[in-house]
Amino acid sequence: MTKRKFTKLTDKEKKKIIADYVECGNYREVARINNRSYETIRRIVNSDKTISQKMSQKSEENTKDIIEYMDSKKSDTQRVLTKLLHGIEVKADELDMLTDIKGLATAYGIILDKQLKILELQRGMGSSDQLSKVEELLTKLDEEAKR
Repeated sequence: MTKRKFTKLTDKEKKKIIADYVECGNYREVARINNRSYETIRRIVNSDKTISQKMSQKSEENTKDIIEYMDSKKSDTQRVLTKLLHGIEVKADELDMLTDIKGLATAYGIILDKQLKILELQRGMGSSDQLSKVEELLTKLDEEAKR
């Protein structure tokens, strides 16, 4: 059995490992990236007292970036929703055995659900009245899709 040679990590390497972990949140992935063992990565990450703060800061940054991106796509989303609603309306008027209204309703529900999530993130937590109205709308859509 050959002896394994261990090399001492420099401060720069440790900081890179922590930064990589904050970025992806996965010990094994960081181990592959840095050519180190899972245990080494776990030990270094767990020894950093500020890791939870760094992780929550990164999560907040990601949430902010997603909200900004989705906000920039509002007009595109509205255009797509308008087309989907029109498609659902046309299909509902011309029901036949080949009509897949469920697919259109599902697509509409998904987009509406994502818009609701964005509103929740932007406003903290939405009022229960707003949420109940959206849930009612989603329930109606689901019922229509099942018909």
